[in-house]
Amino acid sequence: MPPPELAACLQQLELHYSEFEEKSGGANGYVYFARNRISNAEVVIKFYAGEPGTRRHDEPRLLSTINSPNVLRIYDARNVSDDWAYFITPRCDGGDIDNLIKGQPSVHEAIDVVLGITHGVSAIHGQNMVHRDLKPANIVIDGGIPLIADFGSVRLIPEGSNEATASRHSILYRPPESFATNIYSWSGDVYQIGLVAYQLLGGSLPYDGTAYLSARERREYDRIPDPVDQSLFVDGAIRRRAEAGKLVNFGSLPPWISGAARRVLRNLTHPDPADRVTSMADIAAAMSKLRSTHHNWRFVGVSARLVTTDRVIELQAAAGNLFEAFQRKQGDFRRVPGMEPSTLTDLVKRCSERVTSH
Repeated sequence: MPPPELAACLQQLELHYSEFEEKSGGANGYVYFARNRISNAEVVIKFYAGEPGTRRHDEPRLLSTINSPNVLRIYDARNVSDDWAYFITPRCDGGDIDNLIKGQPSVHEAIDVVLGITHGVSAIHGQNMVHRDLKPANIVIDGGIPLIADFGSVRLIPEGSNEATASRHSILYRPPESFATNIYSWSGDVYQIGLVAYQLLGGSLPYDGTAYLSARERREYDRIPDPVDQSLFVDGAIRRRAEAGKLVNFGSLPPWISGAARRVLRNLTHPDPADRVTSMADIAAAMSKLRSTHHNWRFVGVSARLVTTDRVIELQAAAGNLFEAFQRKQGDFRRVPGMEPSTLTDLVKRCSERVTSH
C-alpha cells in the first residue's frame, strides 16, 4: 500500500485519470498506468521518494522544459510532500534497452541507440543537471528511438559547483569515484553510458551479483547466513571490481568489435574520471566514427550474420567449436567458396575483408 500522502494524491488524480493499474511499488517509488479522461492518452505516473528532509523534486519541472527527441516527454511534475513527488509521462510499449540487448542488436543499431542516448543526456546536461541512473531499464525504445525515461535520480548541479551527491541506486552502474567521495559529476553519466554501450555491443554484464565473486569470495559468501549480509557482501565485491577497473570483461565482446571500439569503451568506463572523455559531443564523435568503420554484424541465435547490399553472410556453428561460412545472394544459403571451417574470429575477419574489397 502507498503511504497516506500518496493515496490522497491518487484520489485527486482520479479527477483527471482513470483505469489506474499499479505496475510496481516499494520503499523508493510507486508506478501506475492510467488513462487521461479527456484525451484518452495512456500515461505512466511515477511517485518517487526524495532524500529525507529535503525538497529535491524541482528537477522534473526543469526536465519538462526539455525538447529532445531522446528524452521522454514529461506532461506534469509536482511535489506531494517533503519526501515525495511524482511526474507523468506517456506510456511506451516498445520495451526498454534490456529487451533490445536480449534481442542481440546489430553493430549499427547498437551505435545508433548510444548516439540517441548521448543526445538526450546532452539536453539534460544543458539544464545543468546530471541523471545519475542511466541503465538499460531506465531507457525505453519507441519506434526504434531511445528515450531516457526515468528521472527520479536526476539532480540539479548547485550553482558554482560541478557535482552533486551520488545516487545509491543500481550499484552495478555506480561510477567508481562515487563510492569513496559520495559525489557525482557529469563524468558519472559518461561512465554509465559506457557500460550501456558495452552491453549493446554484445559485452557481458551479469545482473546476478554473485557472478562477480571470486572463488574465495564465493566460499565466504556461502558461509554468510543472513540474506541482507550476503547482499552487502556482493555489493562490496562489485565496488572493489569497479574501483579497480575490473568490472567490465572486454573479452566477452564479439570478434567484430574492433580494437578501436574497445579503446573507446575502456575510456568511457575508466575508473578514474580524469581519464574519461568529458562531454556527450566527444562520445557522439567517437561513436559516429566507429559506425563508419564497422560492418553491421549481429548474432542471430548462435550464428553471426552480416547483411550487405547484395548478399547475406552467415557464420554457422560446426563441429569442434568451429564455424562455417555461408552466403545467400538469391535462394538458399550456400558455402562461401574457398573458406574452410575456422574460428569465429578468423571467419569474421576474412568475410569482412572480402566485403570491403568488393
